[in-house]
Amino acid sequence: EVVEDDASPDDVALYFLHWLTDLSGAEATPLGGAEKFVLRFPHHVLSSFLWSIPFLRRLVDTQETEVVEEYLVARWKMAHEQGPDVPTGPEAVALLRLSAMTQGNADVLDAFRGLS
Repeated sequence: EVVEDDASPDDVALYFLHWLTDLSGAEATPLGGAEKFVLRFPHHVLSSFLWSIPFLRRLVDTQETEVVEEYLVARWKMAHEQGPDVPTGPEAVALLRLSAMTQGNADVLDAFRGLS
């Protein structure tokens, strides 16, 4: 909906950041909201949220599926710096998504490949 209203990339980034702060604001006190991110929210998950903001900004002028694919490929490259190469072929999207969801866990990827 934000994109349909001629939003700028900055508007999309601000919307996402607002959503993130709203998540911490669900706690009844400011300290409680801060504690949620510092003590109970895994830092790597918070870092991934913030890392994804530049991709979200692209939703203004790029198709959603293209943005998701760019994001997943970037996550793959970050998680698998020493290889393997970015997957291609019919199972590529599944492997990219599994890698992102498991922070690049090679055992999960190998298990998926073993299904066929």
